[in-house]
Amino acid sequence: MFGAAYAQQIKLTDQLMVNIHSVTEQMDRSFYIQLPKNYGKVNKQYPLIILLDAQDKTLYNYTSSTIDRLTWTNDIPEAIFVGIVQKDRSKELSFEGNEKTSAMFLTFIKDELIHYLHEHYALNGYYTLIGHSLGGQFVTNAMLTYPETFRSIISISGALSYPESEPNFKRKVLTKLANYLAINTHRSYAKQKYYFSTGDEDYQESMFKIGALAADSIFRTNKTNSINWHFDYLKGFNHATTPLVSIPSGLTFIFHDWHFSDSLAMDVLLNHKTDPLQALNQQAAHILYSYGTEISIAAIAYYQFADYYLSKGEVNKAEILINQIINLYPNNDESYSLMAQVFIKKGEVKNAIKYLELAQTKSSVEKYAEKIKNLQKL
Repeated sequence: MFGAAYAQQIKLTDQLMVNIHSVTEQMDRSFYIQLPKNYGKVNKQYPLIILLDAQDKTLYNYTSSTIDRLTWTNDIPEAIFVGIVQKDRSKELSFEGNEKTSAMFLTFIKDELIHYLHEHYALNGYYTLIGHSLGGQFVTNAMLTYPETFRSIISISGALSYPESEPNFKRKVLTKLANYLAINTHRSYAKQKYYFSTGDEDYQESMFKIGALAADSIFRTNKTNSINWHFDYLKGFNHATTPLVSIPSGLTFIFHDWHFSDSLAMDVLLNHKTDPLQALNQQAAHILYSYGTEISIAAIAYYQFADYYLSKGEVNKAEILINQIINLYPNNDESYSLMAQVFIKKGEVKNAIKYLELAQTKSSVEKYAEKIKNLQKL
């Protein structure tokens, strides 16, 4: 397939710890942040993925490596990844048991953390919350409380139920979910996306699965069009192992509508059923409709389709697409090298040399010197 090597560049940067003061909670907050490797070199904005319980470094590191892998395979878009360190999980995450302090923590995320991130980083306004256990309860409540803000949720082994002898669990979130779905029956544009899961092994999971199965029943009973949802019942998994399946499954579910599938690419590259520019425009429109904001299509699609046009001799269309590539990836030498090929096919040697020289300024190695020298002889 054309241009496959370009995907190798996708990666998250190293972890950075940031501390800010929460005015709502009157305390200092810490979070980790990781940016896409090419952040600052690419002319685009990014979705935000927020993980709770980042003090659990195994959970945080696993989520980070999963995002790395799924962006490399182009199953999810490049994203800014944030992990919030909890100070008191019960008070911060338990809407069931500590509604007031949980609401304050939610306000901190919505009004302070996201505001801070928008001020300092290139966000596109699409946020995904990931929570495990009490965190699953918290993110579900966040989706129901602020649906316009939190449109994308991954709830793993969410603490939605417990034995009736436990006074801190009153099925508040399940009741809220049922009421929400009964009222919000239809939403044709930018639907919320909700992934949830449970295992069935160990004591905790044997209790929490009751709440997850109840939520599944609520969704099935209320034929809502406002939320795209998916439930994974992970038999044989326990409370500690459910994230291993749920994080990659949840992320690929959330970004399923973004993913430029191999079948779509094959329709362009091999079956010649769709024009590349048309395919890209249709996918961009589909993404905007599904997510309510622009999320850049994977770079590999642009480069593959530009190579396709050049191989077919469709120089004018190649030039249109490569101009888009240069706008999106102004610091990538391949962008300018492709435009040089356009001018070579047009017989415009001086312009070809100009773009190869630009390509050389963006490269750390002397990869274009010989091509430039050969063209100068012409």
